[in-house]
Amino acid sequence: MVDVVSEYPNANLRGDYPYGHPKIYLEGNPDMPDPDQWNGMIKCTVLPPRDLFIPVLPYKANGKLMFPLCRTCVEIQNSEGCHHEDPRERQLTSTWCAPELLLALREKSYELIKVHEVHQYPGTVAYNPETGEDGLLSGYVRCFMAVKMQASGWPPECNSDDKKEQFIKDTLKHDGVVLDPAKMVKNSALRTMAKLMYPRKEVTGLLPPSEECIQVTWKPVDDSETSLPTSSILHAAFTTCFGRLQLYKYLDVVKERALYHDTDSVAYISRPGEPDLPIGTHLGDLTDQVEEDYGPGSFITEFVAGGPKNYAYKVAVGADPTNIKVCIKERGISINKSCDDLITFDNLKAMVMGNTERLTAPIPHQIARLPGWKIVTRSTRKIWQAVNTKRRRVCVEHTVPFGYNAWTMAPEEDQDLLEVTDLLADA
Repeated sequence: MVDVVSEYPNANLRGDYPYGHPKIYLEGNPDMPDPDQWNGMIKCTVLPPRDLFIPVLPYKANGKLMFPLCRTCVEIQNSEGCHHEDPRERQLTSTWCAPELLLALREKSYELIKVHEVHQYPGTVAYNPETGEDGLLSGYVRCFMAVKMQASGWPPECNSDDKKEQFIKDTLKHDGVVLDPAKMVKNSALRTMAKLMYPRKEVTGLLPPSEECIQVTWKPVDDSETSLPTSSILHAAFTTCFGRLQLYKYLDVVKERALYHDTDSVAYISRPGEPDLPIGTHLGDLTDQVEEDYGPGSFITEFVAGGPKNYAYKVAVGADPTNIKVCIKERGISINKSCDDLITFDNLKAMVMGNTERLTAPIPHQIARLPGWKIVTRSTRKIWQAVNTKRRRVCVEHTVPFGYNAWTMAPEEDQDLLEVTDLLADA
């Protein structure tokens, strides 16, 4: 289980963002630039491949952001293999950022059918680590990343003066972040404050109840009631695009070995002879969450996922198969004495395997916030169940994108056998 280090700040730091006012080209304009020159937003129609296990392009369907290979299959939530032979039934029409659209067209066999509108910008700007020249947002990120990293303290491997000195040099070279060795002291409160200064959150109030603590209220930027004149939907879209591409780079290495992934994390199977994802400490690198939580050598022995933010795994602590710990993550439920006998690995596994439908978890003390700085606790409950609406379920333990039909890509003499196999898997 690996996590991307500060995925969105990394996107802001290294992203190649457009600048200036766009020139808009509509369908049929003979002066429209070629795809290789695109640098902004493009509304177009594409035909995805049939056999891409991890698709590139997002598509909004049924109120959710999906990654399908067939428009009709994802809209009707088709639980069987795709049999839509008319390309018009499979085509996707949407608006995408140039970087992920070009990746899909150049490397992942998406076919460009029609271009409806192109917003082309005068140019793009990105942080240059060799010269130190800042990009659009890199100066902001480098400033507050320094505060966060200093408040996180020294990494565990920096156990000597030489290693600490090398860490500071590597951070400056790799991320452009200047660290003060005297300030490298773990400070959880300061680290949290530094994270609050990321563009994703807007601090709305500060109140010091005492000399030793401070009360902070904040809200996601997306919840702002009115947009500022300086806000830019384009750059927000490019930030999430760069984040997805960063994650896709890692998913493209493990491919079918991926068991689960979230916005900034990947759980995958490690096999001899197949590449593992590289581990690092810099922005955009991956960290081994299991070893961080359970110690060096620890690894997952069993993993089960029941949907987004709903998974559990067993860990052999210190590579000792007789010392097993269980980690459970369930969105909206704090696991404590009131529900630890219900929210278990075995119960989640039973739901995923189809042996249990759903469970109701009690939440005796849920914190609720009321207007006027009033905080109350109340009892409630939450339905816990396995939900899989993002991909098509195949057998018990596998999922594929909606529209996936790899058997149609096989030699003609093998297609009948593979089609029967796919149908049996759906049975």
